[in-house]
Amino acid sequence: MPRADSAAVHTSASSSPKQTDTVSLESMMELERRLEKARALLIQNPLCRPVLYRILETARDERIRLGDLETMIADMPEYDGITQPPYILMQWLVDVSTLDLFELDDAGTILTEESKQGLSADEIDDKIVDFSFKTSELGVILLKELEPAGRLEDLLTVVPERYDTYMEVLEFLKEPRSFAQIDELLRGRDILMFGKAADDRPLQPSVFVDKLAATGIVVYNNGWQITVEGKEFLEQNHR
Repeated sequence: MPRADSAAVHTSASSSPKQTDTVSLESMMELERRLEKARALLIQNPLCRPVLYRILETARDERIRLGDLETMIADMPEYDGITQPPYILMQWLVDVSTLDLFELDDAGTILTEESKQGLSADEIDDKIVDFSFKTSELGVILLKELEPAGRLEDLLTVVPERYDTYMEVLEFLKEPRSFAQIDELLRGRDILMFGKAADDRPLQPSVFVDKLAATGIVVYNNGWQITVEGKEFLEQNHR
């Protein structure tokens, strides 16, 4: 009997790590599937990417009520030119599990599944008077992937020869600028012909702005200008 017990203990102990590894692998795969769904939202809506990032960042540390968050979104520089109403953008993020939605009663208390026990659908609807939102754990992970400073660092290393030009453009965009002003700043520069044959057309100056905008480090708001992250990046790089 002792030997049988020992064998049982040994079998249990030896199988436990495998079970744990399987659960861990499945959890990682599920997390990656959910992240891919969230990334797909951003890929399919590139013009909305900066404001979607800003929504997640704004709601990262505390729950924000529906009306307050809608107002915040409408006031974001990144929202300029976006045709979708704020609530639609919020719903997109909820649908991909990066923004948690909470139902609130008239006292502002979250309605939990437990508090709904025994109530009819109509009674539950009557109790819901508002909503609040907070960035989910998945949303926080996505935020780290979308961090403008990190994406800018990646951009600056793709073609190191363009580093100084990108930095000069960022410095120039401390104040709102038009495409025409940016074009005037860079027109005729040798860097626009870098990597091209002598008879090729030069790179358009607007390409620098487009690539910076894709990182979320610059945004259009009555002119192209750097974001808060852009200012921080320049300060950290002593520009």
